[in-house]
Amino acid sequence: MYTIRKKWASSLLLRKMIWTLLIVLVYMIGRFLPVPTAVVSQEVANHHLLNNLATVTGARISAMTLFSLGLSPWMTTIIIWRFFTVFNLFKQQTQAQIYRYRMLLTLVVGAIQGLGLTATADLRELTLLGLSGDGPAIWVTILILIAGSVVLTWLGNRNAERGLGGMTILILVNMILAFLENGLSFFAEVQRFSWSLLGQVLVFLLVYGALVLMTVTLYRGEYRIPIKRVGLNSSYNQKSYLPIRVTPAGALPFMYGMTLMMLPAYLLNGLRFLYPEQEFLKVLVANLNLSQLPGALFYIALLYVLAIGFAYYNYDAFDIAKNMRNNGDYIEGVQPGKATKLFIQDKVNSLAQFGALTVIVIGGLPLLFLLLQGEQDGSVSIALLINNAYIVSSLLLGVIEQVNTIQSWKQYNHVI
Repeated sequence: MYTIRKKWASSLLLRKMIWTLLIVLVYMIGRFLPVPTAVVSQEVANHHLLNNLATVTGARISAMTLFSLGLSPWMTTIIIWRFFTVFNLFKQQTQAQIYRYRMLLTLVVGAIQGLGLTATADLRELTLLGLSGDGPAIWVTILILIAGSVVLTWLGNRNAERGLGGMTILILVNMILAFLENGLSFFAEVQRFSWSLLGQVLVFLLVYGALVLMTVTLYRGEYRIPIKRVGLNSSYNQKSYLPIRVTPAGALPFMYGMTLMMLPAYLLNGLRFLYPEQEFLKVLVANLNLSQLPGALFYIALLYVLAIGFAYYNYDAFDIAKNMRNNGDYIEGVQPGKATKLFIQDKVNSLAQFGALTVIVIGGLPLLFLLLQGEQDGSVSIALLINNAYIVSSLLLGVIEQVNTIQSWKQYNHVI
């Protein structure tokens, strides 16, 4: 017992792993805990494209469960809140006030998405406070979905504080589980072995392996700006540099792009439920879909905007230049302050454009190619597997990087 307690106290990695496993366990229980007031309609349950989009948010809309909304309300709020901060709308507010406003916005987004998901479900009649029919069932279902999303956001925050992988570990687990479920259902439909089946599996594994290799290369690739440090005259001074990833936004454009593509579906389904006679809403639902050309073009434009936006968010030239000046660091041949900011901004601009182009090539071109060939939802879902492979690989690399950082002290054992 003493050895276990000592190991727990001395190993930061072990503590983080245990916390993450416990949080993942709670998530998996909630992922399969059914909502008693509603059942997902067969149409939505069999909608592979919509289900593939939902996996990126930690959601599971093939069944109505406690965590069916996933982290979608929180992720959507992050995007909306970023626009608020750009225009300094909450500059004078305290951190506590900002947190309350952000949670309130999350609840509003969750209510909209909850209504959209409930509108497509088959409701079970419920009697509540003397009221019966669909009304009480709708409100109870929405409240349960919102509560589940809030709990999931809280779990993600706890994992960010105490575990590995931050909020995204829940998305990673959900995507892996969805991949396993799809794989098992595919092989369950296979009645007998054939060489063509083996060929398909081998081609899939080869393509997936190539995607992983490309993701690792892009993830680890970086542009290094040599910097000088005042008062440091050693060999380490020659090795100092400012790293900027060649894809500054990483997998974030895919994750948030798919999240935002879900928002119109939720919103329009809710509006169709409230105004069923409006034909215009049906037209919008039909076209703002990745299986249609207008929806695909909108998604590609969204990927580009998000890739540029997250590149600037991850590498704020003003903050970097300010920190360098405060720490006494400088770029040789460039004056500290505004000149350094403009120099860094120019590099970020170039890499942001390269990253955006990479995102479009990976996520947009396969989708566009299949649609122009006249393919349907099933083939479009296959195109989204490329996005998912990039996301899963990037998230796993992030976790590995965090583990390596925690264990980096072992490299200096001889010094300690």
